[in-house]
Parts: sequence; structure tokens; C-alpha cells
Amino acid sequence: MRFDRTLASVTRPLAAFLLLAALTLVTGCSTSGSWVPGPNGPLLGYVLLTPTTDTLQIGGTRAFVAAALDTYSVAVASPMLEWSSSNTAVATVSSSGLVTAVSEGVAQIVAAGNGAADTATVFVYAQDGWYVQTSNTGNALNGVFFQADGRRGVAVGDAGTLLTTSNAGATWTVRTSGTSAALNSVWFTHPDTGWAVGATGVVLKSVNGGLNWSRVTVSASENLACVRFVGTRTGWIAGAGVILRTTNGGATWTRSSPTALQLNGLSFSDASNGWAAGANGVVLGTHDGGVSWYVVQPSLTSQALQAVVRRSNTAAWIVGAQGTLARTSATVDSLAWTVSSTGALHQLSGLSFVSATTGWAVGYNGTAALILATSNGGASWTPQTSIATEALNDVFFVDDQRGWAVGDGGRILHTARGGL
Repeated sequence: MRFDRTLASVTRPLAAFLLLAALTLVTGCSTSGSWVPGPNGPLLGYVLLTPTTDTLQIGGTRAFVAAALDTYSVAVASPMLEWSSSNTAVATVSSSGLVTAVSEGVAQIVAAGNGAADTATVFVYAQDGWYVQTSNTGNALNGVFFQADGRRGVAVGDAGTLLTTSNAGATWTVRTSGTSAALNSVWFTHPDTGWAVGATGVVLKSVNGGLNWSRVTVSASENLACVRFVGTRTGWIAGAGVILRTTNGGATWTRSSPTALQLNGLSFSDASNGWAAGANGVVLGTHDGGVSWYVVQPSLTSQALQAVVRRSNTAAWIVGAQGTLARTSATVDSLAWTVSSTGALHQLSGLSFVSATTGWAVGYNGTAALILATSNGGASWTPQTSIATEALNDVFFVDDQRGWAVGDGGRILHTARGGL
């Protein structure tokens, strides 16, 4: 995982060099009259933490070191600093800078005192590869979503199953959905506001992070398979021959029927440009936010398409039955779809991309769960060890390290190391 520093890439190395030079040349020299002491020693002009980033397994420790210059660029021996962690549930830090990894997530470690501070980033993970998390349900799970912090998540499934976690899936809690219909997809527009959709036109909304859900009336009774939003106000729901669209945060939904076929997935790169895909290889596109849709001709495949991701106007991917993989590429005057297959026995159901190059697809290989990863935009895919026999139905990554896959039998798999 890459962590971006808050200071400019040139400024910090230069400051670090000056600091180290000062520590080497000036330590021990008298500076009488060159600075005015604060209540905890001299006023500080700069603090430098080492290392700037670190990765720790739960239970691991790392001693961080803080060096300091005063406001006259004089090295300060044993500066009096206060240490703190932005998230003590993830990592704690002692008064001497010893960091202890508590649970999965990202925490900022801060050393501050007398007018200056510096911050380092600590990433905490549980174990390598993909591993099983206890879901507390035996019902098939069909959709999963996580907030950007990688700790708060929701999974949905058959028989109205709704699960939430606030600790990256270390524990999952069953929530009341108020429906027995299969829930197929979940999406949050805000840490508090989320949507779940399912069979018989069921649409649910939460305004408290998934703890409670209420039924929303829409003009559809069909099987609804996928819900997606761009921002907090503009969203779409795809289902059996129907697409619902809102531009006011779900207060009202407009219905259209651009195809009679079941639509299983949709994705928008912005409020205007989107793709939808479904049965018999149907692919629909829009450039006006779903007011109108066009059918991609000729058809890419006759196989059922299950999931689609569109990250930009030129980068999109689709997966489906019999290992079907499709991706877009820009031509001189349009986009072209390239279709391939990972194998006739592969049934691909879920798809997640965190960049134009890095993504994962999940499904079933005929005997066990299937997880594929790409680092070149889908030009090639590499199997990852899944340790599960159940089919996987959806996958969601918050960055290039942390992802969750859900599937039949209540199976939840997690990785905090990119699947490796």
C-alpha cells in the first residue's frame, strides 16, 4: 500500500537532511541565548518521525523515533514530546514512541510538542492471504460494501440477511431487514446512508450506518440485482428488464425499461456515463445519466453477464458465466470491447477494481471458490488461493490491499495483503 505524506515530496527530504546534519554537527554545543525555552523545553521548529510508514501484524510492536530542531535550527537532545494515535482501536503508542498493533486498519501516529509535530502512518493487518471470517449466518451472501476506512462494512444475502461490522469483519452482527426477500446488492453514499435491493422489488434504506433499515416504495416489483450511486443524490438500480434512476438522493425514482432481459450489474464513472450488463450477454450504455440507454451491437457474448465496473469513460470491465471477461480499450474515435474467457467451468459473479490496473474477480471454478487478480488492467488474470469451497458472489476492495468476498453458505473471505 502506498501512503502519501502531507508535506511536499521535496520539502521533507530536504528538512530531514538538514535535521540530521544539525544533529551530527550541533549536538552538545552551547546555545545560550539562541532560543527562548517553552514550558516543556525550547520551542521546536521541526519534528521528524522515523519511520514515516510501517506495516504491523496484530500484536506486533515498533519503536518510532522522533528527532527535533528548535526554531533556530539547533538540534534538541531528548525533546519533550507527546505521542498520540488517531485510532487507538487500530494502534496505540506509548510515551516513548512504542507502537502496538491492536486491530486491522490505518492509524496516524503523532509526535508533538512546543510548536511542532510530525505524523507517521501505521497499517495493521491480521494475517497474510485470504482467510475466513465468521459471518454468523448460513444464508447465501450476495453483496458487500465497505467504507473507505476499511473497518465499517455491510453484507446482504438470501432471506433478507443483513450483516454489519465496525472492525473490518473481525466480528459480524446480524441486523433486522424487515423482509424475507433475497437481498442482492448494497451501496452506501455516506457513512450513515445506505441502500440495499433485492427480489420482488425490495428497496431498503439505512440512515444510521446499516444498524436499522426501512422499506422504500419504488415503481418496481421485479427482481432487483444491483444498486449504485455517484455522490449522494444520483443513483441507479438495475433488475429484470428495469432500471430505476434518482437524482434527489432516493426521494423519488424514475423507471425505464431499455431491455426485457434481466440486468445483473451496472456501474457509472460519473453522473452521466454508465454501463449495465445482464442475461444473454446484453450490454447497455448511457451518456446522459440513464435518461436513455443504447444496446451494444454486435453482442459481446451469449453468456450471462453478472457484474460490471466502470472507472472512467475509457476503462470498464465485465465478468460472467463460463469465465467470460470483457474489457474496454480506446480506439481513435470510440471504445472497443475485448472478450476472453478463463475457462468454461468458471462462473464469475463479482468484480472490483481500485485503479485502472488493479482488480479482482470472484466466482466458482466447478469445485471451489474462485478468486482472480489482475495488475495490468485485465489483460491477464492470476488465480489466488481462496481456501473456500463455496461459490463467491461479490467482492469489494477499499484499496490495493484490503478486500472482502462473500458467497454461498454465509461465506466471507478477507484479505489485508492484496490476496497474497
